[in-house]
Amino acid sequence: MGFFFTSTGAAVLAGVCALIAALIGIFQIVQHLRNYTEPMFQRYIIRIIFLVPVYAICSFASLVAQDAAIYIATARDCYEAWIIYNFMSLCLEYVGGPGAVEIKMQGVVLMPSWAACTCCLPPMQVNGQFIRNVKRGALQFVFLKPILAVLTLVLYATGNYDEGNWSPSGSYLWITIVYNITYTVALYALLLFYVGTHELLEPFRPLLKFILVKSVIFLTYWQGLLISIMVGAGLIYSAEDGNAVQNFMTCVEMLPAAIFMLFAFPWKEFASDSVGLGRDAVGHAMSLGDVVTDTMHQFAPTYQNYVLYSDGTAKMKQGLGTPDNDDGLLYDVEMGNWDDAPREPTAMGKYLRKDSDDTDSPSNQQASRAQSAAEKRWQGIQLGPVE
Repeated sequence: MGFFFTSTGAAVLAGVCALIAALIGIFQIVQHLRNYTEPMFQRYIIRIIFLVPVYAICSFASLVAQDAAIYIATARDCYEAWIIYNFMSLCLEYVGGPGAVEIKMQGVVLMPSWAACTCCLPPMQVNGQFIRNVKRGALQFVFLKPILAVLTLVLYATGNYDEGNWSPSGSYLWITIVYNITYTVALYALLLFYVGTHELLEPFRPLLKFILVKSVIFLTYWQGLLISIMVGAGLIYSAEDGNAVQNFMTCVEMLPAAIFMLFAFPWKEFASDSVGLGRDAVGHAMSLGDVVTDTMHQFAPTYQNYVLYSDGTAKMKQGLGTPDNDDGLLYDVEMGNWDDAPREPTAMGKYLRKDSDDTDSPSNQQASRAQSAAEKRWQGIQLGPVE
């Protein structure tokens, strides 16, 4: 098996697939930048699409320069973590921010379910705290992935890392265990987020997006893990041949991934009569200010009792917060208190407040307005704050 995947023919085939995939991804990114009409959505979309060129180029470089493969893979792994953050942030933008979830999903409880893989968990209220918890589950992967990648480099440089060596005395086994834990927690956090908010996400056709991102990030990792197990079992001759198999397959897989990206994140939904590739759009997409602000809100003790509203979905509650970032797009709103109002089960395995069907109640009118604002903002219609 290793002979083919290290051959010139394999390198040529992988190179062609990687080149086409990278070109498709770059073309799609340019089109989004030319039609940069919804910055708060497209900022994250562009970062996610860039995953394809990064994976394709890094995997091909690792295939043809195996001596440097571990260093190239480190750069790819860091971007992999970056994608998880941006995908979660994009989904939150779709629903209007954690504050919109706090309002719209008021009284909704995610009940234990085998289908949703929550059978071992207590009932969870889908509110601002729920969003904070699942986002922390994703962010732990964002932080740990680069740390583990750098640790792997240090161990490799000092001769203490032998890829494919499953001995308990070696570092490869333990790093792989930690990797699996952090991957599993992040994947489960994304699953919980989807199960808890899929009704709010429905207007934005999230299923293909979830499947695509999870496939590229998580399945490629477990594909590599399976190849490592095959190396340890002697089914593949050496770790170098195993890396060649993984890199070749990733190059080939990026071609369909690039094509599916065109359907999952189409730029035509943002098309405008006045198009142009401006530096402002590029700078906004590349800025890391949103990451700093978001990290502070997820972990800083000052903000533990607050959730964020995105621009246009709700206004700040009187006396409960101040505009947080310098462009005034995000606001802090104190998490609501939950009473013991009776709830009735629904077909989705959730419990709703019995008064949740009262469409004339102020809270439900505000919730509907918040969600409507989030959906219409997708279409470029600017709305004022919730009254």
